[in-house]
Parts: sequence; C-alpha cells; structure tokens
Amino acid sequence: MKILTRSAVLASFAFLVLSAVQAAGDGWLTSYPKALKESQKTGKPILADFTGSDWCGFCIKLHQEVFDKPEFKKWAAKNVVLLEVDFPRRTPQPAEIRQQNAELQRKFSYIEGYPTILFLDSKGAAFGMYHYEPGGPVHWTTMAERLLKKKTTGSRALRFAPKSDGYPPVITKNLYATNDYRGKAAPKFVVEKWLAGKAPVTKGKVVLIDFWATWCPPCRALIPEMNEWQKKFGDDLVVIGVTNEKPAVIQKFMKDNKMAYNVAIDEKEAMMHEIDIAGIPHVLVITPDNIVRWQGFPQGEEEQLTEKVLKQIIDTSKKLSKVAQR
Repeated sequence: MKILTRSAVLASFAFLVLSAVQAAGDGWLTSYPKALKESQKTGKPILADFTGSDWCGFCIKLHQEVFDKPEFKKWAAKNVVLLEVDFPRRTPQPAEIRQQNAELQRKFSYIEGYPTILFLDSKGAAFGMYHYEPGGPVHWTTMAERLLKKKTTGSRALRFAPKSDGYPPVITKNLYATNDYRGKAAPKFVVEKWLAGKAPVTKGKVVLIDFWATWCPPCRALIPEMNEWQKKFGDDLVVIGVTNEKPAVIQKFMKDNKMAYNVAIDEKEAMMHEIDIAGIPHVLVITPDNIVRWQGFPQGEEEQLTEKVLKQIIDTSKKLSKVAQR
C-alpha cells in the first residue's frame, strides 16, 4: 500500500485549493501551493500568518497595527509572499482551505498559539518565526528583516557531533539563531535589571536561560514547565527568564501568571544580539563549566527540551564534577 508523505498530501490538494479562494485580500494568498509557486517564481520567502482572524485578539491587533498599514504593504510587496493560514470560528471557509490549513498546522506542530508568523523558503521549510509585537509597522518589519537576513539558517548544514561524556548529542536542526554555541563557551551573561532584586547564585549549578516575551504564545506555554523544572531540580538548576520588555509590563503579567523562577530585563537585547536570535522562546542550558549543552526552540519538532533531557544534562554534569574532584 502506498503511503503519502505530508508534503505529498499537501501537493495533492493543489488543484482543489487553487480553484478555491486564492487571496484573503491586500495581496494575502490563502493557497499554500500557490504561495510556494509564487515564492519559486520571484525568489521571495513566504510570510505565513497562522491566525484566528475572527476570535484571536492579538491576531486582530497585529492586522490593525501592522498588516493593514501602508508601510507594511509596501514592505511586503517588495520582500515577501503573503500567505494567510486562518483558523476562524465563525467566518465561513472553503472546505479545501480548511483541510489544507489543518495539514499545515500538523506539519508545523510546534506552533502553540496565534498569531504565529513563520518565514518559509520556496520549498516550504521554516527558517524563522515571529509573533505579535507592539510598536507599529516600521518596528515590526525591522525585526522581520533580521529574520530574512538569516534565510539560510533553516537549511544550512550544522555539524554532527557524537554523544560526548553523556551529554545530549548535537543534532542537525533549525536553531532559529545564527550563532550555534552548543559544545562551546556560553556568551557573556548580561542583563540590566532583576525583578527579584539580586542576581541568583549560579556557581556549581546548571543554568537554563529562556529568552521570552509576554506577547509570545509559545513563551507563555513554556512557563508552567519551567516552574516545574525549577521546583524539581532546585538544588542543581537555576532557571532565568530574560525579556526585552519594560519592567512594568512584566510585573503586571506576573500578577496573573506564576513564574517561580528568576526573571530579568534586558531592553538592549545584549545577549540576544550576541546569539543573533531569530525566534523566541530560545533556550540555552549551560553547565557549571560554562559550556552550552543545549540550545534552541524548546518545543521544536526536531528536538524538544524535556524533563528527561534536562535531567540527563544535570546528572552528567554532577557525575563529571565528582570524577574531576578525585
């Protein structure tokens, strides 16, 4: 029996989808095959907006504050192919489009909430991810430009490394960052303000640094897990959330959202620029010897950061530390 891959299933929708509604307006396509064809023709990457157009508050804000503005439309016409991947609750949608979007949702299963913006190459491979961010069209497109300049990060060949000393092996995956620190000395840790006052004691402990923001759905989805990790591995682990948002924004968020770990502000994005992060949440796990043992998007399809992986890093670090002390 012949089994179709996801890409083959999507391709099989081409005729039906192309004969359905092709655009959501203002240059937005709704057909994934047509967007791929346009990307291949023009050489432009695809900006895919995974959205809930008639119910998602931040999706609506993103359109009102960015996508509907002349500045964005001018930028988009020059730089990207626009694709709307919509999951409405009340607005009627052609069955073919609904089926296509469900398949895209399964393909990019690491998407935790809307709006999520994926930048795709002409073969449909994601090389960047973005979300709603306040600041208007110029700010949004400036940040998007950073992702587009790293267009090769998703498809570049990363080195393979054998499993070393018990730590997780370095695998080929999309880091959503230009600089790969895995197996190397961690970048200098710089923050401007600690919300809890003093910096945590990290000597002799594994440090998990999470670059996040309140407006980022996958970031918010990760918080309960990090609360649990900090509680379970408290004697050996220090979890630190780093954001570029204003202290007042974070303090307001924390009133309604429990964050049982250290939170720091870095509005200048010193570490983010050093790593050249192209999508959040982005996590570094650093052992006491200041070596990065895990890096990337923690909910990624290629490699997830789980309790098991974190325990492996902690246990290996403790074991090697004991050996070194003999």
